[in-house]
Amino acid sequence: MALQLLPDFIAKFHPAFPVGYTSRETVYDYLKAPSNTPFSVPIYLFIDKKGMIRQQEVGGTAFFQNEDKNTRAVIESLLKEPAPARKKK
Repeated sequence: MALQLLPDFIAKFHPAFPVGYTSRETVYDYLKAPSNTPFSVPIYLFIDKKGMIRQQEVGGTAFFQNEDKNTRAVIESLLKEPAPARKKK
């Protein structure tokens, strides 16, 4: 159902970020979580400059009691880290 609704969502809201759809199994695999793990929305994934998940937060936790402050702290910390070395061609 969600896959069929995706084009209308994009047309209506014009998000300024990539929007896509994948299966629940793919998401659980990406998160390295057992398929019976209950999730709440939102789920924040903080991904570093190397593409590694460094932190994830699930809705309803203490992190979201001060969401803006905590989000900024994590992002600022990750931005201070050096960028990965570029591979020479």
